[in-house]
Amino acid sequence: MSGKINSAESIRGLACLAVVFSHLAMSFFPFLHHFDANETTDIKWVNAMHHSPFGFLYSGDAAVFVFFVLSGFVLSYAILKSPDQFSYKIKSMMIKRYPRLMIPALTSCLIIWSVFQFIHIDSQYVGGWLQAFTAQNFSLKQAFYEGTVGAFLFSDSNINWVLWTMTIELMGSFALFFLLYLYHDKKTVFFIASLLISCLAYYWRGQGFCFGISSFIFGMYIYLYAKPLKTMTAVMMLLLGLYFAGAHNTSSAYSWIHQILGEATYDYCNFFAGVLIVYSILMNPVLSKALDHPILVWLGKLSFSIYLLHLLMLYLICIPLFNLFLSWQWNYSLSVIISASGAILMTLLVANLYSRYVDQFAITASNWLANTVLGKGFK
Repeated sequence: MSGKINSAESIRGLACLAVVFSHLAMSFFPFLHHFDANETTDIKWVNAMHHSPFGFLYSGDAAVFVFFVLSGFVLSYAILKSPDQFSYKIKSMMIKRYPRLMIPALTSCLIIWSVFQFIHIDSQYVGGWLQAFTAQNFSLKQAFYEGTVGAFLFSDSNINWVLWTMTIELMGSFALFFLLYLYHDKKTVFFIASLLISCLAYYWRGQGFCFGISSFIFGMYIYLYAKPLKTMTAVMMLLLGLYFAGAHNTSSAYSWIHQILGEATYDYCNFFAGVLIVYSILMNPVLSKALDHPILVWLGKLSFSIYLLHLLMLYLICIPLFNLFLSWQWNYSLSVIISASGAILMTLLVANLYSRYVDQFAITASNWLANTVLGKGFK
């Protein structure tokens, strides 16, 4: 199982890079996504990539579903791996979950607020999506609110845009804890509740929220019931998942799916991609071992920090470098690639520090809180 957990870390790290690439695409090559019908491009490689089946390289939504499925799997493993400690584990995880997520999220909001107060960077040459991020004007009070309450209960993410996922991450975790309790004591009710929770999620907040919560449930079911896959089956499932992850409604590589699902093509394909990718890798020893690599595992351990900080690094590093290269009359695509590479490198360096001091503090603080509340003392 340790190998599988390491590969889960690696998947998370690679998915996080896909989120970064997705936001770079929206900032500099929006036609790669082509969410806006008015978007056009004269860059041949951008047009070719959009219409290819390789969009998984910058599929942020599919990557987010991968995060949710992995959370369902890993949280189930953490609670159920020691059956004799089930009661303590589930109570402990319930206490720890919010501070574990909140402390890094809040800190990222406060850092972004501080930077925007004192550093103003010309963003007129970048795409409208990143321009909108740089043009924000918010108060310290709003930073505290979104980092502690808004992002977790209402998906408010006007400061750090990636925090919209925190609502699903938190509520999906608690839905999972409830289902695991039922699985431990009342298995018949467990299956019924699994379906009801997904339905309630849909009626409460719509399809996107339902898909997010359902991804947690799929991750739990993979841990509980999935059987090892033969390598050929796993590879085919992984390739199908990657293909689905690249789906865009206007891409010719997915026109046959669009004829069936219409405008729902993007949403459904990205959702199923998350399940297929996680299932295929974690349930096959060959694929799991292939991803159990120290660099990929390290990337996975930094993934939450990378996720929280990369928009700020685009602001502080990518845009100034891009402006500089344009002033030197460099080719547009080359300017983007070099400036984005510099931003990604700086993101990794800063995320390493953030993970060591902020993320680790969140883990320590949440462990202390759980141990104190449950009367175990500090560990």
